[in-house]
Amino acid sequence: MRARRENKGVFPQSKEKVITGEFSSRTHPTLDTGGFLINSLIMIEYSKHSHSLPQKTFLVVLEIFIIFLSWQIIRTGEADPVHKLILLTSNILIFLFYLPTILVFVRRGISWMEAMNISLAFGLYFLGFPYLGRNTRFSHVDFVGLFIIISGLLIHFVSELQRHKFKKIHPGRLMTNGLWSLSRHINYFGDLVWVTGFAILTRNPISFIIPVILFIFFYFFNIPLLEKHLTNRYGEEFERYKNSTKSLIPYII
Repeated sequence: MRARRENKGVFPQSKEKVITGEFSSRTHPTLDTGGFLINSLIMIEYSKHSHSLPQKTFLVVLEIFIIFLSWQIIRTGEADPVHKLILLTSNILIFLFYLPTILVFVRRGISWMEAMNISLAFGLYFLGFPYLGRNTRFSHVDFVGLFIIISGLLIHFVSELQRHKFKKIHPGRLMTNGLWSLSRHINYFGDLVWVTGFAILTRNPISFIIPVILFIFFYFFNIPLLEKHLTNRYGEEFERYKNSTKSLIPYII
């Protein structure tokens, strides 16, 4: 009950409960998919959209179309068939792992602006990496990159699943167990891992600019914005969590 009262002064309470404690991936898919796009404006939109089936449908259909476009880029490149297949498989895996976040874990509504920003982020990954790796020949490095991609996706998916289950049993409570005991933003860490894996898969030095930029925006922009909200939401409870758990990369920072 105390948590609900604390939240009342931050965001208006409404039947859709747009804020339930974690403002990150469960409530903000833009941040989980490379959320470097107009975060402060998206915050304003939260309490305005309780029903977003059109937005989510648009998002899913558009991502499928973007994957189709990525195949057009991949197939016209000079890479051998195995490397082309791995590039396409990576895009499909990323889409499938994020589908539950979009359709199940995000129980609040999303705005059209947020849906467009998510689409832009996926477009960068689904089109940018295949373009940069379209002429790369197959090697054993492909399996290393694919392994890192799957590892990052699993970190993201499992952390979201753990929090989703926790919130059903303990609504309004701060999630600090499971993978969340390793990092306050373990879902972001998972994103960084799979994005880095995709950069390795392309074997193009330019690709590594993407995970570097993603880290900068996560660590210096998104996380401070999110933690300001969490401090207002949970007070001393979040401060204790903050003092005992690393911010982004487990056991490091």
